[in-house]
Amino acid sequence: MYLVWLCLFLIVLPNISFSQSDPIIAKSDDKLVKIFRRKEPRPKILEFDYTYLPDVHVDGTSETLGNSSADIKSNIRASLKVKIPFILKPNFKLLGGYNFSTEIFTFRDAQGMHASYYNDLNGRSLTSTSVSMFMKKNFTKDKFLYGFLNAGLHSDKIAFSETTDQFKSNIAFIYVKNTSPISQMGYGGGFGYIFGGPIIFPIMIINRTFSEHWNLEALLPQAINFRYTFSDEMYLIFINEINGGSYFLRNPTVEGFDRVTLQRSAFIPRLRFEREIYDFIWFGLDFGYNVPINLYLGEPRKSKSDAVVMFDNSPSFIFNFSFFLVVPKKILYKASKPR
Repeated sequence: MYLVWLCLFLIVLPNISFSQSDPIIAKSDDKLVKIFRRKEPRPKILEFDYTYLPDVHVDGTSETLGNSSADIKSNIRASLKVKIPFILKPNFKLLGGYNFSTEIFTFRDAQGMHASYYNDLNGRSLTSTSVSMFMKKNFTKDKFLYGFLNAGLHSDKIAFSETTDQFKSNIAFIYVKNTSPISQMGYGGGFGYIFGGPIIFPIMIINRTFSEHWNLEALLPQAINFRYTFSDEMYLIFINEINGGSYFLRNPTVEGFDRVTLQRSAFIPRLRFEREIYDFIWFGLDFGYNVPINLYLGEPRKSKSDAVVMFDNSPSFIFNFSFFLVVPKKILYKASKPR
């Protein structure tokens, strides 16, 4: 029974970690709508991602340290995400999650009189470990509130004895209404690091099913996805999203500064192919383009305008492989009534 409730909960909970892979659509007795619902992606329970960005040139500018340049030979990112249910009541749901990720930059051909930060950052593991909470509170049949909180430590050397500069959090609340059996719209606000540095931003959700094959899933300003459904076992998704990160560098990195953070963000349009391997076992392949927005070294809790070193890096291709587990069909279709 507990697993059945988990499946029902995952069906109606969006992935507000700023990736709208599980949209929420109103229930309906319409036969065509039921077909649409059965062809939606099944909720992910566990996911592993590996991302690779190849060679790109970068120029550094600093009023204190002068100009510099280097090649980023590669930028590798890996992450693991797990979801766990806590409260599963008809009008209130609470889901927890654990996220772990690591990122490594490899530099070469560094140039500049005071450009030792390239060598110091070279091959250093930038780690994030965080917990998430997802909340859904029903007000009426078609109106509800989503809440999302993510909090964790982000550093090149995570230590629980000194958390102030390592700690980062993201929070969002969205009021949503099912406008029809095949569409919904919501408004809200959030605070987070989707552009690298901390920012308060408005949020808008738009989900729309156009046909048996085409869907729009948007979580503005962070992502707009168009999904083409070949079958309930295979999808092609055109993703447009902003991806960011912020890491406190505990080890000495920049001459003359004891405390420094690395901030990055980019706009990433990409094409994603997802395919079932066996029932609940899936894989995904991504190919896209990384268009930098920000990349800089700065002091903790200071803005981009106060950056110690600003980097101007070229766009590059981006490749991603993911392996994930979803709710098994037998459990999902037995637990949920067709909508």
